Amino acid sequence: MKKHSKKSNYEIIKDKKRFKIFHKNVYSRLIINFLFIAIQIFLLAFFIFRLEKYLEVYFGISLTLTAGFMIFIINKKGRNEFKLAWIVPMIFVPLFSIAAYLMYHTNRGSHRHSKRLALLREQTEILLPANIPSSLREQKELIREFSKNRSADLIYYLTNNFFFPYKNCNTTYYPNGETFFPALIEEIENAQKFIFLEFFIIDVDSSWNEILSALQERQKNRVEIRILCDGLGSPVASTSFYQKYLKSKGFDSRVFLPIIPIVSTHLNNRDHRKIVIIDGKTAFTGGLNLANEYFNRGKNRFPYWKDNAVKIQGIAVHTFMQLFLQNWNLYSKTPEDFSPYLTALSAQLDLDPQQSPSASQDFNSQQIPGTQQELAPKQALPAHPGITIPYGDDFFNNKDIAENIYFYIINNAKKYLNITTPYILIDNLLQEALFFAAARGVEVSIIVPSVPDHLLTFCIGKTYLESFVDNGIKVYLYNKGFIHSKMFIADDHIATIGSVNLDYRSLYHHFENGVVFLDSPVVHDAKADFDETLKDCTHMQKGDYKKIPLYQRALGRLFRIFAPLF
Repeated sequence: MKKHSKKSNYEIIKDKKRFKIFHKNVYSRLIINFLFIAIQIFLLAFFIFRLEKYLEVYFGISLTLTAGFMIFIINKKGRNEFKLAWIVPMIFVPLFSIAAYLMYHTNRGSHRHSKRLALLREQTEILLPANIPSSLREQKELIREFSKNRSADLIYYLTNNFFFPYKNCNTTYYPNGETFFPALIEEIENAQKFIFLEFFIIDVDSSWNEILSALQERQKNRVEIRILCDGLGSPVASTSFYQKYLKSKGFDSRVFLPIIPIVSTHLNNRDHRKIVIIDGKTAFTGGLNLANEYFNRGKNRFPYWKDNAVKIQGIAVHTFMQLFLQNWNLYSKTPEDFSPYLTALSAQLDLDPQQSPSASQDFNSQQIPGTQQELAPKQALPAHPGITIPYGDDFFNNKDIAENIYFYIINNAKKYLNITTPYILIDNLLQEALFFAAARGVEVSIIVPSVPDHLLTFCIGKTYLESFVDNGIKVYLYNKGFIHSKMFIADDHIATIGSVNLDYRSLYHHFENGVVFLDSPVVHDAKADFDETLKDCTHMQKGDYKKIPLYQRALGRLFRIFAPLF
């Protein structure tokens, strides 16, 4: 059996390149769009050369459909950038542009999934601490406790969206994958009850095999293990073959939105989160996925991968538990009983089980179980400075929580604003907010890659950087390799770190997560990491954009209008 397992892993790794090419090309939205355009060009040529007498009919139908669809798009609720990205191709290739639009926006399961997620949010409220407020009045009382904090209004906003502020959380910042990986292995090896993994990318390589080995050791001690990967981001790990392999080893493994040829049209709304939860007392998150590349192990496409992560220990892990279990059960047909995790969570908080929320409470109740009870700690919790607020965002909530947090940090920065992001594809509102921050005297500094990860995304992003430099924003190009960390830091007071890129996918389509830190040691550690990273960067000057190869500038200008579709 052991020999067979090794052979299976070897075969999967050997075929990895083929799987990646298949997913990146066959399922690429860009390829599909170009295919539609090519078909329409062929159809137009067919009418011109073979059915000339019906050419007027063809153009009449096209014009009518184009006019009608433009009226629909213009009056539809949403950002103008998204509308423009569809209107332009409709002018030239209307029939198949409309078909492409319908393919991406007609998801029969969307309404069902939205309702399911809303129900799961109610059901997983049982995992919140019993003294978390459920009514607006109780929320205001909680805010009053944090009213001395200069970001009390942000706390109020997140509290109203059921992402609560927590004190006395032990937090650790990891400036790269090399420091994160051994910490992750150590926590896995110390797990006693359960380990939950949720990642956009799980690559079947030597790093994953080491993690898998550590998980198997804990499994011998009856530690529950759940693995959730994305169907598009993990092209090998999400295959039915590998899922069967994991289940044969006793792991509970699921794929978020598996990709099925031809049938799958939902290429958006991916699970881009990066979450590890251990025993309900420790959580990891950040920009790091599970692959050799992220830990700078072995031979990779970049000489160095710069990323970051954070570890949170304490009561804030409740929010991570909710986020994980919501996605875990989003596409499940059978309801799950979340009550077994109450004892574990209460134990980690050192709370009296007699005062923990009742496991028999109705999961569909809008009232959070146990909110009228007061939980008395057996002993004082250790004092850790700062406030920790984990949060999540997704397509179905229609609230743009991650973007609003970015807006808040930008608009409230007084002295400096430091940003790291691998991609820049943003709407005009976010761009103007950055311009205004620089115009009112805030030192705005952004670190981005100097080399492409995805060529078109890179070329489009360069057009934004030219505007940034022209408007007083300091742009730094990371030269050591590729920078993938996503963080905002301002005024030695606030920082947010997580999975959210500065692009349309992360801000509007994907399932994302992050953590807001207020007056926390993480803020200072992240700032120190930013300053250290600057040593490996080149400061972009006015005129540098013109030094970029002509074909990259042309691609960026040509496709920028379609940025919301990437």
